[in-house]
This record gives sequence, structure tokens and C-alpha cells, in this order.
Amino acid sequence: MRSLQVKFSALVVTVLVVACVGLAWVATQHERRALEAAVATHGRAIVMNLAVDSKEPLLARDQLSLGVLIEHTGKEAGLVAARLLDREGVVVASLAPEERGESRPLHGDPATKSASVVRRGRLLEIVAPVMYSDVLVGEAQIALDLEVLVEPVVAETERQLAALALAVILLGVGCGTAFVALLVGPIRRLRAGVELLTEGDLATRVPPTSRDEVGELTRAFNKMGESLQQKERIQTAFGRYVSDYVLNQLLESPDGSDLLGSEREVTILFADIRRFTRLSEGMKASDVVALLNELFQLAADRILMHGGTIDKFIGDSVMAYFGAPVPSDDHALQAVQAAIDIERAVADRNRRLAGQGTPVEVGIGIHTGVVVVGTIGSDRRTDFTAIGDPVNVAHRLEKLAHPGEILVSEAVQRRVRGELRLRFEGERQLSGRLEPVHVYAVEYDRGDPQEGG
Repeated sequence: MRSLQVKFSALVVTVLVVACVGLAWVATQHERRALEAAVATHGRAIVMNLAVDSKEPLLARDQLSLGVLIEHTGKEAGLVAARLLDREGVVVASLAPEERGESRPLHGDPATKSASVVRRGRLLEIVAPVMYSDVLVGEAQIALDLEVLVEPVVAETERQLAALALAVILLGVGCGTAFVALLVGPIRRLRAGVELLTEGDLATRVPPTSRDEVGELTRAFNKMGESLQQKERIQTAFGRYVSDYVLNQLLESPDGSDLLGSEREVTILFADIRRFTRLSEGMKASDVVALLNELFQLAADRILMHGGTIDKFIGDSVMAYFGAPVPSDDHALQAVQAAIDIERAVADRNRRLAGQGTPVEVGIGIHTGVVVVGTIGSDRRTDFTAIGDPVNVAHRLEKLAHPGEILVSEAVQRRVRGELRLRFEGERQLSGRLEPVHVYAVEYDRGDPQEGG
């Protein structure tokens, strides 16, 4: 009987040991797959960021910028290789200097515009085509060492599972299962975070629960999310100054020429708050700022709604132009319609706040002409602006406009006379110009502003 009990006990212990070993093996493999998937996702994000950041330097053959990008990418944990190839497959930048000038095959698929992953032994090779407006200009390649990123985590987990094996035998499969679940929990949370980030939730963060490699990978994931969120905030902030369509065109410009200084025919609009100095007398500085922000918001909304670009706010005036950076055949009509909506919105605001707020009136001047539009400034600070004599003409017309009046030049009148009612005001001698200018006033009904404006 004793021999039978021993054999039975040995059988039970054997079964438990096999079960523990099997459970440990399953948990380890699950953890390894989850880690490799997380590393692959992280690597895709790295190589896609590298591809996006390098397209313009790659087109310009800017070796300094390409070198900086490669050096910055090389700081990623576990990254053992990073290189940029031109469209011919020639290495133009690499962590390994001896690779420069070598010819390598391009593995990326320009049709999908996404990163592809290939495992070669302990290395995870990830490549992404560098596309510029659907044109292949090169390829970004990186290699991540799974043995550095994954195996230490797996080895640590195996040691922990081995130490827990005896406890699992004594406490039962239930406790053992609970311990295994506890060990793979951080990986599951990280994987869930990666899935949310992939779906576009850039605010996703996974709290680190350890200081080991899993914790480091979690912190790296959080830093990547912060970086992507910061880029989104920059894009959103720029979107406050131009319409969504203009912003998308700037971001998707085929060759970047829209951002360079170039001659364009545009329509310039200046809007100024009349008698603002007198209105602001006796007001607190905070009240003056609040009033300006309120009126600028009214004007900016109408300008963007009609496809204009806000150039700048100057004191109590706003300057905007229509027809750039995205060309438009009816930019003059867009500008006048925006001006009418601004005047209507101001009039509506005065009616709503009758007896409660400070009534204001706006004078507007509009002129069409050829200007230089593009980035102007130094290497440390630039503005996307319009420069030229038509800007001065529009500004002078705005100075002539009475409160609530919209004055346009003959160049504007020729483009909009079939769409709007205009009244000839005569010739005006503008400051700084030898020839007089034919001035027209826009006749409009001060009804309700357009809905949504």
C-alpha cells in the first residue's frame, strides 16, 4: 500500500510538475509573442516616423538632416541598424558609416505606403517606403534585436516561473494560474494600449508597473504616444490660422513649392475696428483684450469659412488673403463675401448686446493684385505671408472706409460686378501712389450673418 501511495504521490507530483512546466511554457511563449508584437508595432512607428521626417531631406539630398535623423533614430532601445536609401537603392545615410554608397534592394511596397516586417533570426527588419505625394523617393530601413528587447524579459519570466513551480505544486493549479496571469498582465495592458494607439487614441498611456525590460518598453510606448500627440497638437495649432482644406494642401504639397516665395494673384482684405482707441479709453486692459478676441474670432471664422488665410493681427486690425497658398479662380468674390459676413456678424453682435456691451463698427478694404506669397524670414523664425504693393493698396482702402463700409478697388470690381451690387465712389488719391485709384463701395443688406459663420 505504501509503495502504491508513493507511486500515486509520485504520479500526482509528476502530473503537477508537467502541468506547471506546460503552463510555464505556454505563458512564456504567449509573453514572447506579445512582446514581439509590441516590438514590431513600436518598430513600425519608428520606421514610419523616420520615413515621414526624411522625405524632404531625401529629396533635397540634405546629408546633415539625414544624418541627424538617423542618429536620433539610433537612440531607440534595441535598434542595431538604421539606414535611408534613395529610390535607386543607394544608401544615403546609415548608423554604419561603411554602408554609405552601397546598393541594396528595396523591400517596401509603395502601393500600401505602410511598413513591412520580416524576421531574420534574432533580428526584426522593418522597412517603409518614403513617399512624397504618392511618389516613391526612397526607403527607410531599421533592424531591432529581439534578443535585446524580448529575450531578457522572457528569461526573467522563466526564472520567476521556475521559482514559483514548487509553490504552484503546493498551492494548486489555481494559484499557479493566478500567478501566471499576474506576470503577463503588464504585457496585456501594453498590447491593449498599442491597439488603442493604432486606432488613433493618441492619449492612451500605460502606467509602468516594473523597472525591468517590460517597464522600459512601457515607458518607451508612453514617450512615443506623447511624441505623436505633440505632433498632432502642432498640426491642430496651425489649423487655427488656415482652413482645413488649406492645411491639408500644405501638408500634402507635392514638391513643397507652395511654401516657397512665389508670385500669385490674390485678393487682400484688411478689416479694422473703427474708433477703437476712443472705445478702449477707460476700459481695463483685460476687457480690451477680451473685446479684441471676441471681434477677431468673428472675423477669423468668416475668413476661414470662405477659404481665406489669416496673415496676421495688427493691433485692432486683421489682414487676410484669398487665392493662396491654394489657388482659387474666384478669390475676389470669396474675399468680398467674407467681408459682408464680417460686417453682418458685427451688426448682429451689436444688436444682441444692445445696452449691455460696447458697440463696435468695422471698416474693410479689399484689393486684388500680384504679390509674393511664401515663407519669409530668417532660419530661426519665418512667417507664411504676402508681400507686395497690393497689400499696401488694400490697407489704404481700409483707411478710407467709413464704419460699416466695404471699399474695393477696380481690380476687385471687375471680378465681382456680376455677382454683387457695387457703387462707384469716385477716384481717390492713396498715400504713396502717383495714380489715383477707382474706388467702389459694396452694397449689402445687414441682415443675419450666414449660418455657421
